[in-house]
Amino acid sequence: MRLRPRSLALAAALAVAVVGGGAAPAGADPVDVQLKAASVARVAGPDRIATAVAAAGSFSGQRADAVVLARSDSFADSLAAAPLASDAGGPLLLTPSGGLDASVAAAIRDVLAPGGTVYLLGGAAALSPSVEQSVRSLGVAGTVTRIAGADRFGTAVEVARRLPEASTVSLVTGWNFPDGLAAGALMGVVDDETEHSVGVVLLSDGNSLGGATAGYLAERDFATKIAIGGPAAVAVSSQSGWAPIAGADRYDTSARIARQFTSSSFFEDATTIVGIATGEGWADALAGSALLAYGGGPLLLTRPDQLPTASADVLRDLQADARATLDEEGDPLEVGTALVFGGTGAVQDVVLEQVRSALA
Repeated sequence: MRLRPRSLALAAALAVAVVGGGAAPAGADPVDVQLKAASVARVAGPDRIATAVAAAGSFSGQRADAVVLARSDSFADSLAAAPLASDAGGPLLLTPSGGLDASVAAAIRDVLAPGGTVYLLGGAAALSPSVEQSVRSLGVAGTVTRIAGADRFGTAVEVARRLPEASTVSLVTGWNFPDGLAAGALMGVVDDETEHSVGVVLLSDGNSLGGATAGYLAERDFATKIAIGGPAAVAVSSQSGWAPIAGADRYDTSARIARQFTSSSFFEDATTIVGIATGEGWADALAGSALLAYGGGPLLLTRPDQLPTASADVLRDLQADARATLDEEGDPLEVGTALVFGGTGAVQDVVLEQVRSALA
């Protein structure tokens, strides 16, 4: 299938620190100019909620057709969310369960096109009725829709039901976050033919499928089935038709998923954008995975103070693949943008330098 990247209009509202860029000309928007000249940029706020808001700044000016809203204290209901956000044409934002954060409310007003949709992930325990009412009271959404199952596994199924054009399913464990974050960026890429996300993310109950996931897989026929990570691979080990992608650790697994973005693997086109987030936490990578899915690039995980060898190797390979691919004008492509999600407490500056070196 063909990868259909969409332009990320990274707005000046983004909290960005750039490595390797030159000074902006006088009077020019500093963020836009630096991102065009630089290979590595940080997308960050002072906390997880603010980082997701910064990532949503790509849609500033009411460019988003939808917003996906998830709780900020747990990944349970949002592991499957990146393909939905990308397919719907908008960002993924985080808010406390008990109330709508003021900065998130402002972000929804800023990014959501008039009459757009806000999706609330999870039941009332995940996002309270107060959150829902506050979203409705903003007066900008044409539709506010809650997507919820009986638990995290059922919610992932309900998200998948919203993506009927998807031909691929990725299975990841529902009890940990790393594999699902990388899978979401892959499954959320828009196919050039269908103009919808290529796949969905479903959750295994650790080393077993679990009732909700098994039931849904029995009722829907996917052309391609990928088990990502060790637990998911074990969960489908007795079934045929599953391709496992599992590395030695979370960093190796995310690198193996990123390799699917080379033009000789899952897609026919080379990617020109990559994302990096800490593998020690889920929140920054969650917002990043949705944005990377929309932009058509992989999300790699890193240690806070050191880019893992597997991640550095795949960055070099993705760059080589891009440079061996010609655009419509006959010029080589380039992985020209790497977005690092989270502040220096999550990903230290030395990692940005290591990313830049790998893409040189």
